[in-house]
Parts: sequence; structure tokens; C-alpha cells
Amino acid sequence: MFIRAADWAQARDFGCPVGLHLRRVLLDLTGPPRVGACTLAGPVPLPPWPVREVTVTWPGLAAGVDIVVFLHPGPLPAAVRSRLQAGPPAVLVLPALPEVMPELPLIDARVPLLAGELRALAARHPAVAPALLDIAGPAPAPRPRPRVAVISPHPVEVALPGCEIVSGDPHVDVVLAVAPPGGWSPADHPTLRDAARRAGRLVSTAPLPADVPGTLVPAGESWSRACQRALRRPPTLPDPRPGTWLRAIDLLERRRPGDPGQPPVFWEVIAQALVFGALAGLAAAQVGPAVGVGAALTVGGMRWWTGRREARRAWLREENARLRAVPRAPTRWVRRQLAKEM
Repeated sequence: MFIRAADWAQARDFGCPVGLHLRRVLLDLTGPPRVGACTLAGPVPLPPWPVREVTVTWPGLAAGVDIVVFLHPGPLPAAVRSRLQAGPPAVLVLPALPEVMPELPLIDARVPLLAGELRALAARHPAVAPALLDIAGPAPAPRPRPRVAVISPHPVEVALPGCEIVSGDPHVDVVLAVAPPGGWSPADHPTLRDAARRAGRLVSTAPLPADVPGTLVPAGESWSRACQRALRRPPTLPDPRPGTWLRAIDLLERRRPGDPGQPPVFWEVIAQALVFGALAGLAAAQVGPAVGVGAALTVGGMRWWTGRREARRAWLREENARLRAVPRAPTRWVRRQLAKEM
């Protein structure tokens, strides 16, 4: 993939923006390994390894990093396991940071990054999309089936299409709690709390105690669909740092791609161009009719070109401000969570 991408970029015409961008990507992805280390609490400085150190914080979504060394002793929480499956970048889980650099899966980490850059370029430049998508190859395989543990105070037969039912394994994505006919009793509460803490996502067939986080299976919905719906929801947020969360929201909103639509017809600019052109033509017509016509076309055209560019810039600023003023659903969700915690 790297060789084909380099050959394609080299064959582009001089000054081609796609070729220039792809060359910059290849330079980054063939240079020294870009590595950062962190824990759930924050970044960790690297020992003197022969790498380009990048400061990262969990969940390791910093730009310009190939491999995130995640330091965590003991079993991984469910939210961390979900993040490891999502990628990129690649995440290397270690209980502690060694002084000697471990073997880094650099090729396995950089190939998905290059494929993602190629697909992003293809989306922005439809004219060359077939060639770029051919280099990138097929899309990534779908994620494995979610692992679901079923708990209940009485024996129960459960069928969950699209999910893998596991038992005796603490590393699961969702816990399905099947309640007895009378609902949960106080004796069941410790088990429910432990399941919610371990898995991060608890789905119950009966109302849960107030201090147990989880979701209730709505009436008429299948248990399998309820588990899939719980997987689409984010797990419990870490301890909030309002300033950091709000800055992240603002950054995402500024980078949000928006389609301002078709620009309006700038009638005021057209009128100005006609008036200025007519005045210039009348003034120059004293020399000769041809000179007057040329002056009118020149002045009017220049006014139309400059005025349209200025008006379009002002319109784009207004449209971008309007798009940013309409919060998206994820932004509203994060702000609601912060309001609850603050």
C-alpha cells in the first residue's frame, strides 16, 4: 500500500493538491515512530526510546500518533476494551513502562492510518476517488460480535442474535440482567452494582435500584436489540474536568464540516458594478465611444469581481457562525452530563 501510494503521488502533476497532501502523509508515516504513553489519569513521559514522543491522554485520540502505550495493571474496564477495538491508533497495553523499548507493531499501526488518509482524500476529491480507494483496499472488517454475560437469580434460557453469550469471563461488553417475576430484591442489589461496575453497560429486564446505573429493556423490545442499543451509548464518563471538556467541544464544533449551501445572488454588488461602470463610461466617452465602452466594462467588471469576493466571504462567515450555533446531538449530550456533574 505504501509503495503504490508513493508511486501514485509521484505520478501526479506538479502542484496537484492531492499529490502534495499524500506526500506529506507518507513522510509522516515513514519517519520515526510517533509514540505516546498515558494512563487513565493523564499522560506519562517516555524513557529515552528512539521514537518521536507525542503527548497523549486517554482515550488516545491525539493527532499525529502511531502507537499509544496504555499503562494499566489488572483487568481492563469495558470502556477501555471498546476503545481498543475501535482504533486507530494502535494501543499497546502494558502494566508498567519499561526502560527498554518493547517491540512496537509499527507496520500494523501505520497501514490503517494510511488507508484512512486515502479514504479521506477520496471523499474530498471525487475525481481521483477510484484510484485512491483502489490503493486503500477494502474497508475494515466489521467489529466482532459483542460479548454479553447473562445474570439472573434463577436459571434462564436466553437467545441473543448477533451477540456472543459468554459465562465465567469478566471481559464482556454488556451484562444482561434477567429479573425474576417479582423484580429485583435487596439481595440482588450487590450483584447488580458489581456487574455495572465491571462491564460499564448493564441492561435489565426490570427497573434497577436508584444507585445502580443501567438501562431498562422497553416494553415490546427484544433483549438482543436492547443490548445493541446499550452498546451504541457511551459508557460512564470519567471524572469531568469542565474546562477541558468545553474546550474539546468548541474545537470539534470549529472543525465540524458544514455545507453552507448555494450562495445567494449578490444584487447589491451587481447594482454597484452597473453604476460604477456607467459613470466611468460616461466620463471616458468624451474621449471616444470605444474608450467609454472599454472604461465601463473595465470598471464595472473590477467592481463586480472585488465586490462578489468580499460579499461571499461575509456570507461564508455568517453561514459558518450559524452552523456552529446549532449544537449537534453529541455536543448537547456532553453539556448535559457536565451540567449534572457541576
